Amino acid sequence: MRSKAFRYLWVGQSFANAGDVLYIVALIAAIYQTTGSAFQMTLVPFVITFSKFISSVIAPILLDRYTLKHLLATSQALKTVLMLCLFLVVLKSIPFIWIVFLLAAFIAFLDGWALPASNALVPSIVKREELMKTNGFLSTLEQSIQFTGWAAGGIVTAIIQPAGTLGMTTLFYMISTFFMYSIPFYNEKYKGKSSPQSITKYIEQLSAGWKELWSNKILRQIQLISWVETIASVVWIAAIMYLFVQKQLHVGEEWWGFINSAFIAGLIIASVLLLKFHGFYRIYQAKILIICSICTACATFAFGINDIPVLALALSFVFGLFDQQKAVILQTLIQTKTDVERLPKVYSAQGAITTFTFGIVSLLSGTVVEVVGVRNIYIIASILLFISVFPVYLLRKNI
Repeated sequence: MRSKAFRYLWVGQSFANAGDVLYIVALIAAIYQTTGSAFQMTLVPFVITFSKFISSVIAPILLDRYTLKHLLATSQALKTVLMLCLFLVVLKSIPFIWIVFLLAAFIAFLDGWALPASNALVPSIVKREELMKTNGFLSTLEQSIQFTGWAAGGIVTAIIQPAGTLGMTTLFYMISTFFMYSIPFYNEKYKGKSSPQSITKYIEQLSAGWKELWSNKILRQIQLISWVETIASVVWIAAIMYLFVQKQLHVGEEWWGFINSAFIAGLIIASVLLLKFHGFYRIYQAKILIICSICTACATFAFGINDIPVLALALSFVFGLFDQQKAVILQTLIQTKTDVERLPKVYSAQGAITTFTFGIVSLLSGTVVEVVGVRNIYIIASILLFISVFPVYLLRKNI
C-alpha cells in the first residue's frame, strides 16, 4: 500500500472521483437552466448508463491491445479534453442541447473501460494479503469524496454557476491525468499494436470475461448475488426516494438529502472498519458476508414499512453500513479468486451486466411504483435481498 505506484493511483483516482461528482451536479443544473425541462434532466442517467454499457461490452478488445496503466491514463486524458469542450459549450451558452448530451455520452463511454482497468490494476501493485485493507482504504476515500462532493457540489454550483463548476472539474481531471500517467511502470506485459484480426478473434476477446464468469464457480455465485442486488438497489435511486419522502414520510424534499447523507455515512464507517480491522474481516469474511446480507435485507424491509423520518435516517445508515462491508469483501474475493490476466475482462463483463440490469430496472421502476405503491416496492426489494442470502450461503463453502 505504500508503494509509489499505489500512491499515484489513489491520488489520481481521488481527483477523478471528485471531478465526477461535481460534473454530474453541474450537468444536471446546466440542462435544467437551458431547457427548464425535468424530463431532459431525467435523460442524464439514462444516457450515462447506456454509454457505459456499450463501453463495457467492447472494453475487452482495448484491454487486449493496451496496458492497464495506458488505458486508465489515456481515458482520463480524453475525459479532460471532453470536459473542457463541455465547459466551453456551457460557458458560451450554446443553445444546442444535443451537444451537451453527446459530450456526456462520450465521457460516460470512457468511464466504461476506465473502471475495469482501475479495479484490475490494484491487485497488480498491491500485495495479496493487503487487498482487503487496500479496498477498505480506497472505499473510504471514494465514499468520503462522494459525501463531501454531493454536499458541496450544489453550493459550489449555486455560487459559481454550472460553467464554473465544470471549469473546476476540468482542473481536477487534469491533475488526475498527470498522476495516472506518472504511475511507475510495473510488472505488466507491454502490449504493442496488433495486426488485423478476424471476426472470430474479436468475438473471443469480447466473450472472454463472460466465459470466465460462467466457468469459475466462485465468480458465478458472486455475479448472481450482484445481479439480484442490482435489481433491488433501484429503490435507492433519486426518483423512488423522492416519492418515498413525499408520500410515506410526509416531509420536505430536504429529507431526501438527509437520508442520502445517512446512507453515505454508513458506507464511510463501514470502510473505516474494514481498513482498521482488515485482518479480522479476512479471517471471518464468510460469516460476515452472511450477516451483512441478512442485515441489508432486514434494513430494507424496515425502511419500506416505516413512516417515521428519524427512524428512516437510522435505517438508511444501517443499510449503508452492512452493504458496504459486503461489497468490499466480494470485491476482494473477485481479485483473489481470478487470474490477474483475466481480471480486467471479468470486470468488464460484470460492468456490462450490472449497467444493463440497472438501466432497464430503473426505467421500469416508475411503472412498478404506480402499480404496487412506494411502500411495496421496498418490500419487493427486501424479498430479493433475502433471496440473495442463499447464494451467499453457498459461496461461504468456497471462500
